[in-house]
Amino acid sequence: MRRGCLDNLLFAFLIVVAFGASTFFWFTFFVRGKSIPTPNLVGKSVTDARAFCSDLGLGLVVDNDLDRNADRVPAGAVVYQNRTPGATSFVKRGTKIRVGLSLGPLVNRIPDLGGQSARTALLILGQQALKLGNLSYVDSYGAPGVMAEDPPVNTVVPAQTPVSLLVGVVAPPPQFIMPDLIDQQVGQVRVALAQRGLSVGNVKFEAYPGIQDGIIIRQFPLRGAPVSARDAITLVVSKQEQTGGIDQQVPTTPAGAAPPQTQT
Repeated sequence: MRRGCLDNLLFAFLIVVAFGASTFFWFTFFVRGKSIPTPNLVGKSVTDARAFCSDLGLGLVVDNDLDRNADRVPAGAVVYQNRTPGATSFVKRGTKIRVGLSLGPLVNRIPDLGGQSARTALLILGQQALKLGNLSYVDSYGAPGVMAEDPPVNTVVPAQTPVSLLVGVVAPPPQFIMPDLIDQQVGQVRVALAQRGLSVGNVKFEAYPGIQDGIIIRQFPLRGAPVSARDAITLVVSKQEQTGGIDQQVPTTPAGAAPPQTQT
């Protein structure tokens, strides 16, 4: 009985070996026999690549969407193919290989960044494979933005060349120390502030007993605070309360109590 089991195992083993050998033979004869290793077309001219593919029974399609810059492949030669070349990569006869052509080395020219902000100039440099060098700012009395660049505009440079920029910015207005304006005439204060480039933004009037009209009783910014032409100055000015007869002081009424009766 043991001998019968061994015979069965040996028979099964021979069946598996025969099946594997048959599969490999028919695959090689029908499938791989009609396939060829993918040729390497990179570096060849279009004419040579097309003739080479024709001899192998393959087609060649030039796809300009696949074109790209290359430092080591001459312009117009094949720089990319959509199928990996090599002895382990097979293609069937009649297959069309799509290729892209070399555009030659990437030529970088310094872009014209005149008038651009520093942030925008930095983005443009990055898009053109360049980088920022020294960045300097100066006061600009005209339109702000890039005023000069080094290397100059349209200079041909290699990738990642640093570009230095001189950027003009609007000079901030001069600052002053806010003076004490209390108890001064508002008209005179307006003139004095205007002579220094400052202006009064808002004037409020409040009744203030015992002080004549037009006297400043409060100010903002306060005395000693920094102030410039960009700051709005607010003044509170006295104004006599107008009444029809004798000025009377109205006492404060507690919450919830009835208002006092005025006798006529």
